[in-house]
Amino acid sequence: MEQLLERARAYLDTLEADRQAALTLSEQKAEEAKLIKARQEGFRAAIEMLGGEIATGDVGTDPHREAPVRRRVRRPIREMILRELSFCGHEMTTAQIAKAIDYMPERTETALERLERDGQVLRNKGRWTIGTAPLAQPQMVTPSEATAVPKKQDRSAQKTTVFGGVKVNGGQ
Repeated sequence: MEQLLERARAYLDTLEADRQAALTLSEQKAEEAKLIKARQEGFRAAIEMLGGEIATGDVGTDPHREAPVRRRVRRPIREMILRELSFCGHEMTTAQIAKAIDYMPERTETALERLERDGQVLRNKGRWTIGTAPLAQPQMVTPSEATAVPKKQDRSAQKTTVFGGVKVNGGQ
């Protein structure tokens, strides 16, 4: 038992020594921070004497730098063209479509040609209209359909025929 108490006292002494070292270190760090601050103030005073201005906040950043430029999200031009033609209800020129969707006429023409190649729009003497072929629609699957077990085929409607004593399903 006495050894256990002796080890506990030694551990407490070690902890106290670590605490004292940390206090000494933090005192040294606080002193170092004061010295760095004094250097900063001296440097600022020297710059002010020379007639310059230094920002006190973010060091290392350019005060004249603008905020980062955000790029615009790419617009779905083909879908916009198809929507405009379907809502309009009549044929439109490339310039009319470009103006309606606020896009460049040359690129509108390129998109229209691609849509024509896919059969989604038709050109008639320089005017465009929505194609008569149905547009490909994404197949929407509900969550219950996505996780459902496939149904077994209903075989009750199949005809059963007997050939030489053997039953054959689906015979006619």
